[in-house]
Amino acid sequence: MRQRGFTLIELLVVVAVIAILAGIMFPTFVAVREKGRQTQCISNSQQINRAFHLYSNDHDETFPYRPTDLTGHPGGAGVSPDGSWPPLLIPPWTAQVEAYIKNRQVLVCPSTRRDWSWPLWAGRWGTLDGNGPWLASCGYRGYGSAVGKPEWDVFVSYGYNEAVSNNFNNYTNLAAYQFPSKFGLIADSEVAWFTPFGVGTVWGLSPSGLVLRIAFAEQFPPPKENDKNAEDATRHQTGSHIAFVDGHIKWARWTQIRCRRFGGQMNFHPDDELSIHR
Repeated sequence: MRQRGFTLIELLVVVAVIAILAGIMFPTFVAVREKGRQTQCISNSQQINRAFHLYSNDHDETFPYRPTDLTGHPGGAGVSPDGSWPPLLIPPWTAQVEAYIKNRQVLVCPSTRRDWSWPLWAGRWGTLDGNGPWLASCGYRGYGSAVGKPEWDVFVSYGYNEAVSNNFNNYTNLAAYQFPSKFGLIADSEVAWFTPFGVGTVWGLSPSGLVLRIAFAEQFPPPKENDKNAEDATRHQTGSHIAFVDGHIKWARWTQIRCRRFGGQMNFHPDDELSIHR
């Protein structure tokens, strides 16, 4: 008896059904894959946070100090308060805690779509010569990387709180914190320092107190808060991970990454802690 094969119409129906099922399942696969990346990012954040605390154990209960250009230190980034260190010679935070991390891959978020992380890495736009740091058209004062040694250059997807790094109100000292479980120390960030000051700038806070470098970790300049496509500039499904001084990690939607002194629920600046008592 001769066997009957599939007709063209039947084959087309099967193909159409497979295409429909694939269309239904694909977003699920994407979401599951991103969840795996988020898990790795949380692990990275925990290891970096732990490195900061191990560093503090060895340095009189203080976090890494490293002044930055945006705070007006004479001579620029890496200048010690008394001027004894020339510009760029204080190691960036990544170099200061590297002995406690031991694997630079921990500094890279698997979800990032970026290929540069000023001021520590200029990516494909930067060039390095024997006389100084990475020089690039991007970044503040033309610096692609504000470091004085090539071995300090490293790609990093996470930012250190710039207010802490600059020791605002003695906040490199662990004893200074009134609410360590509410104070953001490390976070997914557009660059290697996130800035909880500079209201109305593209590098600091939005007029409503949103910490732009955390909220929009995948885009510079950041979108406006009322931009209908603002979520496209986020890193982890509309939000970012934040590591707090007490050691815990929290995912927050971008609209929630707002300083307390502007009506938000998080502390990123010494003034945010003061606002709790008001």
